[in-house]
Amino acid sequence: MIDPGKLKETYLGDGLYCSFDGQQIKLRAPREDGDHIVYLEPSVQIAFIEFIERIVGRR
Repeated sequence: MIDPGKLKETYLGDGLYCSFDGQQIKLRAPREDGDHIVYLEPSVQIAFIEFIERIVGRR
């Protein structure tokens, strides 16, 4: 398991930041009226990775 204390929030591009708390992935998009935040629980992380793999596999 990854120690979340060793991970810094990472800028992914297009105004999107990513971090990990040991369980969930946090996606943060700063906005003038406050951050928009999405938390991906483990089952959603797997679904997202599978989606990315399908995209990469088509290239």
